[in-house]
Amino acid sequence: MIRSNRRMLLKGGVALAALGAMPSALRAQGFKPAVFIHDARFAASRELADGWRDRGVEILDPRKDDLGIAWREHIPELLKRGGGIAGATLWSDRFICETFARQYGLSSIGDGQLLPGAAGGALRHWSIT
Repeated sequence: MIRSNRRMLLKGGVALAALGAMPSALRAQGFKPAVFIHDARFAASRELADGWRDRGVEILDPRKDDLGIAWREHIPELLKRGGGIAGATLWSDRFICETFARQYGLSSIGDGQLLPGAAGGALRHWSIT
């Protein structure tokens, strides 16, 4: 017998929502980012990061690696391989990425999709190409 509780059900719902969170236009194009920015404090963001890592995408958590330094040193090298940037973060990390991405001729795609279970709906899945 498999036992379930509220926590397991919520975690499963968050995982399903995260898997379906990539904008459909990017999914149809077979978009694979050069780097995925995530916020490990949130389950939905961790789930997306794990999925991208499994597909060979470099992941970065701004709580461990400073985004400003990463944009000056590591991210430009990743962008040269092709692909853009994707993330599941709060607005501040997205803003930093959008600001640096302009130097490389990249821009955001849409407003980003809201992800469940984070800061009153402030966690968004976004892409920059």
